[in-house]
Amino acid sequence: MVEIKLSSLAAAVEERLRTSGVETFAALLRDTRALMERHPHVARRIRAGIDQLLVDEFQDTDDVQCAIVRGIALEGEPDERPGLFLVGDPRQSIYGWRSAELRAYDAFATRIETEGGARLFLTRNFRSRPAVRDWVRRCIAPVMQRRAGVQPAFHDLHTQRTGACGPGEV
Repeated sequence: MVEIKLSSLAAAVEERLRTSGVETFAALLRDTRALMERHPHVARRIRAGIDQLLVDEFQDTDDVQCAIVRGIALEGEPDERPGLFLVGDPRQSIYGWRSAELRAYDAFATRIETEGGARLFLTRNFRSRPAVRDWVRRCIAPVMQRRAGVQPAFHDLHTQRTGACGPGEV
């Protein structure tokens, strides 16, 4: 009963927003994906205006955002596609509450690799001392085991800092 009332309330809110000419962030993404899928010439026009596409914080993407990036950078004629550079650390994904999924990240990264792209890992840490790195290695590495679509693998870091800590440093 509560589910029916909430879904009808959500539908009424969506309708009111639509008739007022207002869209939520999720609706903007959904409509962008739909526009590009229904009208391939729109995606071609977008591609034509981009030489390089950089997507930062890629670990916080969802299926809809991945479809938009895919439509711009991976679809169409290969010589018409922009270069694609993704930056993201799946161990830092924090937007599950707004549909970000490690599964979407993994699937997209795997497609990039299958099509000849490279995945590089940054493993040098300039912030922490070896003692901090050793603690992380000892406590986190044993429990951070890869589970596809759920948990990324642990990647060891190599510290670059030495010497005594200054005020407020670790």
